[in-house]
Amino acid sequence: MVPSAPMTTAAVLLAAGRGLRFAGPTPKLLAPWGATTVLGAALSSARSAGFDEVIVVEGETNVEVAIARSTGESRVRLVHNADSDDGQATSIHCGLAAAAASGHDIAVIGLGDQPAVPPAVWRAVAETDSPIAVARYPEGWRPPVRLNRSTWDLLPTTGDVGARSLVEARPDLVVEVPVEGDPRDVDHVEDLLTDADVAYVRECLGRPPRCAFTIAARDERGLPTVIENPPFLDDGTPMPTRYWLVDPQLNRRIGTLEAAGGVNRSEAEIDAPTLAAAHQRYGAGRDALIPVEYVGPRPSGGVGGTRVGVKCLHTHYAWFLSGGDDPVGEWVDRHLLEIL
Repeated sequence: MVPSAPMTTAAVLLAAGRGLRFAGPTPKLLAPWGATTVLGAALSSARSAGFDEVIVVEGETNVEVAIARSTGESRVRLVHNADSDDGQATSIHCGLAAAAASGHDIAVIGLGDQPAVPPAVWRAVAETDSPIAVARYPEGWRPPVRLNRSTWDLLPTTGDVGARSLVEARPDLVVEVPVEGDPRDVDHVEDLLTDADVAYVRECLGRPPRCAFTIAARDERGLPTVIENPPFLDDGTPMPTRYWLVDPQLNRRIGTLEAAGGVNRSEAEIDAPTLAAAHQRYGAGRDALIPVEYVGPRPSGGVGGTRVGVKCLHTHYAWFLSGGDDPVGEWVDRHLLEIL
């Protein structure tokens, strides 16, 4: 008996909307988001989730620059939807047609204007075996949505509707996957970074920020817990730490964990090759944000600027909270239960 071919999964990232409610100086998808763009951040998360392919559906806005600047492991294919003005349904079918042409069995559909959805959410939805799986955030269910190929023909073909109509019509096919993350889409300029965010981060740091940053993670109150830094400070100084923990309570608790020998304990419990691979992933993601034409001093190392071992639990946990695949951050998350 000939064994069946393994099933493959594509992420379909919808980036064809005009974003008419967004009043910024650039198209919404190309608006700055930390060291990248709104679409670049969403795409980097999808690529880092490990799909067999990532398909980006574009409309009138040319998004090739954002694709070129994104980071991650999965290859990216750009398809154009000439009928994007007819509604989101046409973009979904455009992406699914591309997925079908590549022989994929599963499509996980997300939005290009959701820059803060971490790779862990994409993976959690993709790894279910239900015909339809939706990400269930504390706020309710939002994309990404996993669709088995058997459901693709059930989707509406016209109108400004996504998968919600199918989810609501066929609850017997749906599994909800509890996830943590920031599912908001960017509709207004103020969605990018609020004055209140900047003031709160300044208060947490005890000084003005030294570079333009974005919010990589928030707590249940919506307050920033982690900021994402570009590879260079405003004065040009290389910045090795991409993710920085600002939450004062978490900083205090992790400091207590470090004082109790947490650095040595985590280093002893996590094998060296696994830790080294994490440093490599972190450094590669940061360095990919540096323009190819840049000449000069560069940030180096991995988490906390080191290539081996554990330098600081705070920086590992910051990456973990931002959706990073960090074994030390995961270790900290477990052991924080010891610290009240």
